[in-house]
Amino acid sequence: MIFFKRTAITILYLSLCALTACSSAPTVSKVPVDSGERCYAESDKNRNVRLDLIRQQVAEGQYFSAIAHLEREDFQSDGARFLLAESLRKSGQLDAALTEYNTLKRGCLNALGYLGAGKVLAVTGNLEQGLAELKTARDLLPTDANIRNDYGFALLASGSFDTARHEFMTAVELQPGHPVAIRNLVLALILSSDTQTAWSVAEYHQISVDDFQNLVVKAAQFRRNLSQNRASRVAKVPAANTEPTVLIRLGETL
Repeated sequence: MIFFKRTAITILYLSLCALTACSSAPTVSKVPVDSGERCYAESDKNRNVRLDLIRQQVAEGQYFSAIAHLEREDFQSDGARFLLAESLRKSGQLDAALTEYNTLKRGCLNALGYLGAGKVLAVTGNLEQGLAELKTARDLLPTDANIRNDYGFALLASGSFDTARHEFMTAVELQPGHPVAIRNLVLALILSSDTQTAWSVAEYHQISVDDFQNLVVKAAQFRRNLSQNRASRVAKVPAANTEPTVLIRLGETL
């Protein structure tokens, strides 16, 4: 059994995300595929308008303000709880975020509840359980490219390169041009020692030679980090709070 340490996990998460744009962040301007606007429906029109304004705040990264407004009014929808959970996680309040995500598992945004819980668990020292939560999210929304990408990156961080590659390939087919999944797919191929295919994929998706070489360097650093983790029996995972803003879209995630 591998024992996970919170400090080492945090260090690794930062180091891995410095290596590659690895994960995607759930959008709040629209809901992910299959979840439906019904999950954001409040009891009256005015409350719906106020919740939409809070969604915009979260989309713009105003997490503390969003939390304050969500706490001020007694919103009832799962969508409001999701916004609160996301704002708590992205502002570093992970324990409180996990509580909200676990509650979401029982509602109409259950996939996002498992997804968020998986992210929190992964960065707070429990990669094994985090992977299980992320897999459940993937099984609940198997056609969401962003969930596939996030689950794939957690697999990549655990050293399961081939399984991760399949998740990235699925994500790219589900959402052609997905910028994060494409780079993660190339990284997974390099880590699997299939550099020729990695270059073919990179060239097809118009990744420059310089960017490809950077991914080769990052893969080497990734492999060294993974070897050190195994030697010290400490699992290192990417941190959820280091999500590049460029990845925000209709339902992008980890």
